[in-house]
Amino acid sequence: MKNLVKSLFDERTKSTIRSSELYQTFHNKMHSSKLAVAGKRLDICANEIAIYLLQSGKEKYVLRDKVCLEIGSGWLLTHSLVFYLLGAKKVYATDVYPLLQPENILKAVCKSVDWSILDSLSTFEDREIISLRLKKLLSLRNFSVEVLKDLGIEYVAPIDLSQKLPTKEKIDFIFSKSVLEHVPVDDVVPLLENLVSGLSEDGFMFHLIHLVDHKNLNERPFDFFVYPQEAYSKDLQSRWGNRIRRSQWKQIFSNLKHLDSKFVFEWSCKDGELPGKIDSSIQYTDEEDLRISHIGVVGEFTSLPKVKS
Repeated sequence: MKNLVKSLFDERTKSTIRSSELYQTFHNKMHSSKLAVAGKRLDICANEIAIYLLQSGKEKYVLRDKVCLEIGSGWLLTHSLVFYLLGAKKVYATDVYPLLQPENILKAVCKSVDWSILDSLSTFEDREIISLRLKKLLSLRNFSVEVLKDLGIEYVAPIDLSQKLPTKEKIDFIFSKSVLEHVPVDDVVPLLENLVSGLSEDGFMFHLIHLVDHKNLNERPFDFFVYPQEAYSKDLQSRWGNRIRRSQWKQIFSNLKHLDSKFVFEWSCKDGELPGKIDSSIQYTDEEDLRISHIGVVGEFTSLPKVKS
């Protein structure tokens, strides 16, 4: 318990440092530069979107002329650029903090393999049309907020989506990857209810939710289970994860009015060490529920009332 308290005290000190303007400026530039040649490269993001659409049973889904919303668009907006390549009429790229580093978007685009982008996305749009849009991206020398807006991508940050949406027009596709687990527990339901209220009649959403401890997700993926609820602040929920387990997520999504949801995949972390004691505030059904590391959730708008089981 002494080490636990010390750990939380150290985190408060680190949080103060992280919140400083100097740290944020330096961290955002360095982090976005690394992401631009790694996980946020345009070809990698194109492959992810294609996989998620296929896993959602949307083999024939077309984003052409659709309105899209990305939650937690991060530093580079490369998933939003994929929606542009697929012909979206409008993309709202949103975040709770203004993280965008437009000077590094060019790197994320130019370091990508163009044929990989075309191969990934050609299921959902004409290959030649995608190629023309990709050539346009490659011809750009900067990706300022104004340039992005000319592409139909509007950056909206900061914004709290549990309180309001970035537009009054109905949204056809809502997307998030590794974002919902960072939403504080008390804000999860208001956020999802607000998103559902913004869906068009044919609209749907996809969320990949990453359920492990983000402090050290590779070596100690379940350490956050030990913290008492009163000590696990909103700040820690946002940084390390809100600790909501798969069974709770299923309940949350099933209770949303006007949303027909299903889990299209789930992955488990079987070799991660569980702590000897799980805090009583963690709601779970069994060990497997604790060990689920990722879930993919699809929700489609429905005007039909839900039948209670």
